Amino acid sequence: MFNIPNILDAEALLDKAFGRAKKISVRKKKERIINKIATVKAIMNNTLQKYVKSFPNFDKLHKFYYELLDLLIGINKLKKSLASLEWARKKINRIATDGIRKIKSGEDELNVLKSVYGRISSIVYEINRHLNFLEEARLKIKELPFISTDLPTVIIAGYPNVGKSSLLKLLSSAKPEIAPYPFTTKGLIVGHLIFEENHEKKKIQFVEAPGLLDRREEERNEIEKQGIIALKHLPDLIIFIIDASLHCGYDLESQKKLLEEIKREFKVDMIVVENKVDICSKTDYFKISCKTGEGIEELKEEIKKRLFR
Repeated sequence: MFNIPNILDAEALLDKAFGRAKKISVRKKKERIINKIATVKAIMNNTLQKYVKSFPNFDKLHKFYYELLDLLIGINKLKKSLASLEWARKKINRIATDGIRKIKSGEDELNVLKSVYGRISSIVYEINRHLNFLEEARLKIKELPFISTDLPTVIIAGYPNVGKSSLLKLLSSAKPEIAPYPFTTKGLIVGHLIFEENHEKKKIQFVEAPGLLDRREEERNEIEKQGIIALKHLPDLIIFIIDASLHCGYDLESQKKLLEEIKREFKVDMIVVENKVDICSKTDYFKISCKTGEGIEELKEEIKKRLFR
């Protein structure tokens, strides 16, 4: 998703730059020391610049991933650390350029080299906590599974045991994958439906968020509430499942209250389906049975119609 390189700490970064400079073996002392400083400057500049550019432009990031990174790491903290690296890069460039100028104007080469190395070391150690923070952030970002923000996306919601996972499996072309996310202990379950229409291949992404959309707002903890904010930016359509047979363990009134709450929270197109109609049917909602397959093909067609037609 984001191609961020390993971020070295201050000591490793200085070892990399000074170690490369140490290998320079030009015979003339003045030229050799100028080359050493220029090498340290280039390595520091390129490395710090690479770190900064490898992180996404947060202002252009899709709102789902913006909220997710803010929840997991903190966007303001990331911006502050990246700004510190950019400050250090520019400061090191100035120190090195000034050192080379002094040598060319006749100042003692070794004294200038010692001063330049000392000042650059101080700058790098000053940003060490930001280097460490960005490396920790990189590791967290690396663990995030990919969810496409470009595909038409359907979120499946409802109380526990109403048949969300069963419906996801029936709607998906392949076995759904469990994607661990920081705002739900059980993760997001993601599946895809691929079909062809008018000689064009199309794809729909389905997401179930167990432990997040299966209980009312006052029962969610702070992290889960923030997770809801992230999820708000993902769906083009919500399928809300009602179990009127009450085999799920929740009464119909509670299920309808959760339905109204999710309608208020998400404000996107919604299909309300009544599952387990092979047992009983008590509502006027779209009828399906995940057990017998009743209504599943009709539901697929309705989803396609809502998303593409």
